[in-house]
Amino acid sequence: MTRFALAALALMLAGPAFAQPAAAPSDAAAQPDAQSHASHPTGEGNPYLITCRPPQTLPASRLLGPEVCKTNAVWAQYRKDGMDVAADGIHDVPGEKWRTINPQACHPATMGGSGTAAMNQANFSMICE
Repeated sequence: MTRFALAALALMLAGPAFAQPAAAPSDAAAQPDAQSHASHPTGEGNPYLITCRPPQTLPASRLLGPEVCKTNAVWAQYRKDGMDVAADGIHDVPGEKWRTINPQACHPATMGGSGTAAMNQANFSMICE
């Protein structure tokens, strides 16, 4: 081979190493760079954008649960189904709106028996079903 042929072959082999790959537009939409934070994520906006809910206090504890991050599409599905993520970040619970529309049936707890003796005692306990 001549010196010119060897130089041309070296450029052809080295060419792809210096070329910059072109990013596909769908990759940029599927993998957003930023996260947003909201105390009550609704799922509005870009369905691929990740929204994080800050940690919430765990029931019967002073400790906080984890930060919960999901895409807006998932948050929107939670709202549509009337659900929310529990403070522990793992379990699903009925949303506040659902609990307001569908309250539990509660009645006063009695001490048993009947008559005026039971009515004279102050009993503020409730049984909810």
